[in-house]
Amino acid sequence: MDIERIADFWIAQVVGIGPVGRQVIDGIFGSVMMLFLSSADEIYTLIGRWRAGGESSYRITNKTLRQLADPVSRIKIVDEYERVLKKNICFVRKCDDDYPDQLRHIQVPPEQLFYIGRLPTAYRVSVGIVGARECTTYGRDMARLFGYRLAEAGVVVISGMAKGVDGWAHMGALEAGGETVAVLGCGVEVCYPSSNEKIYRQIPERGCIISEYPTKYGAMPANFPMRNRIISGLSRGILIVEARIRSGSLITADAALDQGKDVFMIPGRIGDVLSEGCNRLIRQGAIPVISPDDILEYYNVKTGPEKGRGMGRDEKMILDLIKDKPISLMELASKAQGAYGYTVKLVRKLEKDGLIREISRDRYVRVEI
Repeated sequence: MDIERIADFWIAQVVGIGPVGRQVIDGIFGSVMMLFLSSADEIYTLIGRWRAGGESSYRITNKTLRQLADPVSRIKIVDEYERVLKKNICFVRKCDDDYPDQLRHIQVPPEQLFYIGRLPTAYRVSVGIVGARECTTYGRDMARLFGYRLAEAGVVVISGMAKGVDGWAHMGALEAGGETVAVLGCGVEVCYPSSNEKIYRQIPERGCIISEYPTKYGAMPANFPMRNRIISGLSRGILIVEARIRSGSLITADAALDQGKDVFMIPGRIGDVLSEGCNRLIRQGAIPVISPDDILEYYNVKTGPEKGRGMGRDEKMILDLIKDKPISLMELASKAQGAYGYTVKLVRKLEKDGLIREISRDRYVRVEI
């Protein structure tokens, strides 16, 4: 058993220890694993000394300290880890090779992700669509239209599965048979809001549900602004569909701008409360769009017969395993847990479609779309 991985899984369950807290823990104990292996007395002593030093504005509350020192939680964590795996929930750390490269370079990247489905890759154009929860009929129709048309063209649609614009964007992508990713402000075992249960169950079949929070963690108001940095981090650009002057959607837009991403806006009628945020950002330099084709043309996405369109599940799995670092046929067959001959057949098909290329004998890399 990988004790370091179990320790990282354990610390991810502790309420109050986020990315900044992890840095503090590393400073006090040297690593999460050393904390995990420490006795309760050692934990109280070392954190007490750190508190007395008063060198950080970050606080480890007494409640969090009790969780860290609780020996029972460490004894039970292996059972919890196995339970999560049995439910097909994956756990990936920032130090793992399959952690999304797009998130490594954002400010305060999540230390870990829990996900159901397939993680998005940097090789597909991806666009985040966010907007008002209490959207108008116009906002609903635009979110659904843009979600559908972008996904139909092969763009990955990313959103937060919230009520309103988020849910309709996911719905449009699913109706197009495309790929969509939901980044949650709660754990991946929690469907929030419950009204989106239908799309919650469909998304893993065509994309991914992602969260940095423990799998059963409930939705809390403070989680959503943090969630927004992941939506923008996974996206090349963000499309805002209806937003008030002060809204979570504009927090996502700010995160996107900080990350150097494109920000698109659907213009609204002057005087409408739900258009004020969008119209003001257009005045400040956001890109106005009046059709999904505007975004597709911006990213040079072909809207004719799509490369790789109609791929089966096995081809998509192989394609997702091939990244910018060369990988051999033998490695692919091993990771895909499939027969070598069948893997070769799939690779040859992907190469013929122009999605991958051979850079040396039997070693392949992804071709960016």
